[in-house]
Amino acid sequence: MSPPTPPTSLSARGTQEPDPAAPDADHGAALRAAPCGLLQLDAAGRIESANATLCDWIGRPAAEVIGRLDLAALLSPAGRLFWTTHLLPQLRLNGRLDEASLSLPDRRGGARRCLLSARRNPDGGSVLVLFEAERRHLFEEDQAREVALAQTRAHWLTQIERMAEVGAWCWDPAQDRLQGSDRMFDILGLRPGPADGLDALLDRLVSEPLRRQLRASLTAPGGLHPPLDLEAAIRTPAGALRQIRLSCEALWAKGRVERVQGVICDITRAQEDRQRLWRMAHVDDLTGLANRHHFRSRLRDACAAADPLALVVIDIADFGAVNHRFGADRADAMLREIGGRLASLLPGDGFAARLVGDEFALLLPAADPDAAARGLAAAAAAALEAPLAGFGGTVRLRAAMGLAAFPEDGRAPEALFARAKEALSEIKRAGGGADFLRGAMLARVGARRRAIGCVRDAVQEDRIRVWYQPKLRLADGAPDGHEALVRIFDRAGQISGPGDWAEALDDPECAALLDAAVLRRVLADLRRPEPGLGPGLGRVAVNVSEHSLRRGDFATHLLRALARAGVAAAQIELEIVETVLVDQRTPELVAGFERLRAAGIRITLDDFGTGFASLSHLRDLPIDGLKIEKSFVLGLQADARNAPILRAIVMLAQALGLHTVAEGVESAEVADLLRELGCQTAQGYHFGRPQPLPDPEPELAPELAQDQAPLPLPVPVATGLPQRVPD
Repeated sequence: MSPPTPPTSLSARGTQEPDPAAPDADHGAALRAAPCGLLQLDAAGRIESANATLCDWIGRPAAEVIGRLDLAALLSPAGRLFWTTHLLPQLRLNGRLDEASLSLPDRRGGARRCLLSARRNPDGGSVLVLFEAERRHLFEEDQAREVALAQTRAHWLTQIERMAEVGAWCWDPAQDRLQGSDRMFDILGLRPGPADGLDALLDRLVSEPLRRQLRASLTAPGGLHPPLDLEAAIRTPAGALRQIRLSCEALWAKGRVERVQGVICDITRAQEDRQRLWRMAHVDDLTGLANRHHFRSRLRDACAAADPLALVVIDIADFGAVNHRFGADRADAMLREIGGRLASLLPGDGFAARLVGDEFALLLPAADPDAAARGLAAAAAAALEAPLAGFGGTVRLRAAMGLAAFPEDGRAPEALFARAKEALSEIKRAGGGADFLRGAMLARVGARRRAIGCVRDAVQEDRIRVWYQPKLRLADGAPDGHEALVRIFDRAGQISGPGDWAEALDDPECAALLDAAVLRRVLADLRRPEPGLGPGLGRVAVNVSEHSLRRGDFATHLLRALARAGVAAAQIELEIVETVLVDQRTPELVAGFERLRAAGIRITLDDFGTGFASLSHLRDLPIDGLKIEKSFVLGLQADARNAPILRAIVMLAQALGLHTVAEGVESAEVADLLRELGCQTAQGYHFGRPQPLPDPEPELAPELAQDQAPLPLPVPVATGLPQRVPD
């Protein structure tokens, strides 16, 4: 652009100073009011002339500017530096400037952005034209912002593609040209950029049938209704396997498919995560077999199919002892080997699961499920009896197995599994083997259920009673306390003893409930103040089941119950069975017994001679006495071999400082023999049968009902009990 010559009327040349505001004869008012700023500088850079527009922009009158200032004086410090160091040297060097940016101070104290064009005159001066560039500057700023936003969005899209593992692609059927985002090519393992032909995508598919199907769909894209959506496995040129999800649709223009576009998503990690979650929910992580949840689901499906089915539930005998002997790591290795052996017994349609701990289950569809179950059980027993690897041939496992067949043993999956579990419980109780819960075994289970129901109902309805059988010292015939014997009264008032419901005592919860009810009764009876009743009982021996003793807080509960009832600890004797002493928690029991003995409670080992206690138990355990099992006493006269056994037991007890009690004494002759052998205390029909205490006086009943329950069960008041029943 060539700037116009400024008006002579605004010139500072000559001898006479013209009026800057006067009309110019040559150019007129139009030049003075032009929409651009006009400046003429002399060789020294001073302003020789300026039009009204420029003066208006900077907010100064022409008289203050023309002939008085140079251009640098009008500019800001930054603009002055830019003019003197860049623009002015360039003007002098090139003789012109074209649309250079320059900011003039604004009358409002701001800055007015301008585009400067200049031409140098032959006399060394310069003519400058400044166009206001605010709108252009704003436009450029807006354009720059749009470019930056587009770049940001492109970056976001790239990040989203990378994070979501999704790439976009487009295929032009007419040119057979494939284009896609960088992420799409990265998923395929290819170098980014346009690719000739659809084969760049299709050749990556692992499945040849799927490759043909997709090629047919894309080469005739008019049939892509609805859009295509599929999952497939691909192999990259580097040999890596990936799982992808491919979606695409046809885009139409002028009645034909112009292109096919879609997305490709790498779902390898999602697929691995799904598989990992499925394994966590369905597979036992130790053995690799199905877990309990998966087994339940498979059993439901098998029962729903209504086809004959064999079920075998397996429990490894004494695995806890194996675990204790070899440690957890080797026990885990053993379980893995067991799982592998059991799984290898099944054909393709069989199913093996680890239910919990050392319990496994096998499912097998079979036309004859009974024969299939028995065959599986026999094969499993043989597999488990083989020596385990890594244990030097020293470990051979035994198993108990409960069998069940669909539909004979149950049509519902829960019923079928419960039948197999009940069969397993009976087999474990019998010491091992494998069988169905049928016939005599089913009858035994039914009897046990009835016994458990009898005891539970009696406890809940307060029909538990305690009768007392006296114990006497053989040396002088003086009383030596009583043994508490439990009786149950049914709703019709009939009496039953432990022989009628002994099987209920094998149930841990039932046994604990009965122990608590008996203890409440005994403590209530010991509190009775009338002469000849509570105080006359002396020390009362109470039988306590293994299930109650194995509670870690048994000693604490018993001492707390004695304190609440106001009964001295010396009035209680605990009779415990020998099997408690061979439990792996014996150290905890010992600690509890020591607390009880320190408080004054006597501990007696019941039925000695028929259990599992060893001499080391008698030496090390905190017990006070031995109670000789009555079979030795009852047969004392009939079998001469019983006398040496009794003598040995009494002598052993004396040597260890233990008190001896013989039960089952029914004649004076037997009592004399026991006395001669050195036995200290005896009980039996010869001395007295079990009897209830007389009824309390009516006015005492409310008092006895208060604060007598060591456990949260009601304390009954005995009324109308018969005086004698068989032991």
